[in-house]
Amino acid sequence: MNQYGKDYRILIGDGQAGTEGFDPIGGETTLRWGRSSEEFDLSDKDSGVYGSASYGQQTITFDVSGNLKLPDDGLERASDVSKSSPPEVNIKVMKGAVVKFHGMVAIGNFSADFPTKGPATYSFQMKNKGAPIVDDLGASA
Repeated sequence: MNQYGKDYRILIGDGQAGTEGFDPIGGETTLRWGRSSEEFDLSDKDSGVYGSASYGQQTITFDVSGNLKLPDDGLERASDVSKSSPPEVNIKVMKGAVVKFHGMVAIGNFSADFPTKGPATYSFQMKNKGAPIVDDLGASA
């Protein structure tokens, strides 16, 4: 079944231990979900032409952008977290009631643009802090 970006939402945790609630970020237009692993070159003189490699810990990144719609509790929390030290918060990436990602992330590179014509926009990046609670892009109901 085809997946559509409009069905995915990012929710930002409120940090209330034991009763944490999550608010959606409004105005989202783009969510990019990436994964990378650091590669270690293990080749030596005996490895042949192609050598060998090992892969280290995985990094999960999210690039988020959207149209600025205020008030927006989720976006305001993301902005506040990006200014804190450490800039960390729990998030969920949801498709309807299905949790695709749930875990602690750091928020950085937060910016907003206010063009003369067209809507004001925002963008920021998130990167996982350790292993997530849920990391299942293929999850379905």
